[in-house]
Amino acid sequence: MNAIANFFANATSTELTTLGAMVIIMVAMFVVWVSLIERDHLANRMKEMTAHKENLMRRERASQAKTSVRREFQTVSLFNRLGSNLRRAQSEQSNKTRRFLSQAGWRSTEALGIYIFISAIMPLVGVIMAFVLYNMVPALHEKPQFLKMAGLVGFAILGFKLPEWVVGWVVKKRKEKLDRALPDALDLMVVCTEAGLGLDAAFQRVSGEIGHSHPVLADELMLTSVELNILPRRQEALDNMMHRTGTPAIESVVNTLGQTERYGTPLGQSFRVLASDFREQRMLKAEAKAARLPAILTVPLVVFILPSLFAVLLGPAVIKSLNAF
Repeated sequence: MNAIANFFANATSTELTTLGAMVIIMVAMFVVWVSLIERDHLANRMKEMTAHKENLMRRERASQAKTSVRREFQTVSLFNRLGSNLRRAQSEQSNKTRRFLSQAGWRSTEALGIYIFISAIMPLVGVIMAFVLYNMVPALHEKPQFLKMAGLVGFAILGFKLPEWVVGWVVKKRKEKLDRALPDALDLMVVCTEAGLGLDAAFQRVSGEIGHSHPVLADELMLTSVELNILPRRQEALDNMMHRTGTPAIESVVNTLGQTERYGTPLGQSFRVLASDFREQRMLKAEAKAARLPAILTVPLVVFILPSLFAVLLGPAVIKSLNAF
């Protein structure tokens, strides 16, 4: 303890700034790592399903209690109206951020708080990193003051946008996994629905079958199955799945299921058509990637292969010409 106290007593401002920056960066990296780590344990997933089911039941009970109470109308002053508009805008932004995080697979109640905390602290981390960089690189000491201020602002903006970029990258990768797994899941849906299972039972059965090969889609199907059993309207559960995933493929599935329920089309037939369309789209994407391959290979062919080929073919002739003169 005495050694630590002596260190802090004799440390310079640069050393303290560096130490503080290292601690903040380590804490931020740990929080991001804990948030980004993907756990694929069946017990944790079942615990999440149970918690989600309890939250849905609690929400339904609260909504029923609210509808049973009469609303009292009263005159609203200007300040109250402004406050209500501000709260509404804040609620809409929170719902938008929560939906954005749910598309990345973070549906817990703590996810929004962690994201807001990281977004708030990262600009400070960026400014501290800029100070550390200025103190550690001697060449930057001679730079003009406005360039240093511009660097501080740039690091702060980078730290502010970095969490959004990271979550966006996770959302993109998760959507790719969902699109890759959807045709296989729809084939199993065809088998389940033609065997006589309902929509919620088919979702639950397919979720158990693809849990090891496609865990992301399995979790979404299990959540939707739970909501189908609890929510009063089936379309609400399907809309929640569409908002949680955010993929055009699942949006088309939800729209097709809504039309099936409205017009009485057999589920097996609808799932069969969707599975055929998505497999055809996946084949078209593979063919498009194969068609782009010659154009992509042109650059390495010109840069690496052609100079070697010219050196082998023209090298002896050039050497003989030089020796002749």
